Amino acid sequence: MTENTQGHPNSGTPEAKLPRLASSWVRYLLGFSISVSVGLAPYLGLVGVPLFTPLLSLIPHSVQSTAIPISIASMGIIAVLVQWRKRDPAGPIEFRIAAALAVVTLIVFLALQMLAVAHIEVPAANQTVSFAVGLGSPHTPPCEGLSREACIAQRLGFNEAVINGYFGDTRTSLTKLALVLAYIGFMSSFGWMVGLLLLRERNRITS
Repeated sequence: MTENTQGHPNSGTPEAKLPRLASSWVRYLLGFSISVSVGLAPYLGLVGVPLFTPLLSLIPHSVQSTAIPISIASMGIIAVLVQWRKRDPAGPIEFRIAAALAVVTLIVFLALQMLAVAHIEVPAANQTVSFAVGLGSPHTPPCEGLSREACIAQRLGFNEAVINGYFGDTRTSLTKLALVLAYIGFMSSFGWMVGLLLLRERNRITS
């Protein structure tokens, strides 16, 4: 088999050239990874959009560095699935499953936000900071009789290592994991719903 080479105009050394199939694979890989992440940057919360607050803003800042790349990878998978299914129209049951998953994961995400995340107002900075603390509170010194928010704001401070130590490293880590899974589950399910809707409209136009 003869290797395709192309000489560099300013040197005498040959330059390897990818075969057509490998070149197409590279374009697809870049398209379903980088292009998807750039195109969805506003929706994912990577780019600020006036009057739009992304779901990512509800996740504690320390977890966002994990949630963002995983959500981008998840959206890339959805984009590949939509492309794969374009010649095989999905039935209504598949859309109902995607919708049910989106609703369930959104409810789980909301429940975690309300029950397992402490939101503390910081008037001096005019913002709210969030910490994953798990369900309940130890009610041990130095926070007897205080709510989770008051405990952090008045006694523990905003050092996350100290907060994790008080509420329990395992409990806070499990809460962060649950938050990321619920977030990724909703984003993926919603993206899949949109993809199925797009396929349906395309098939309706071509039929």
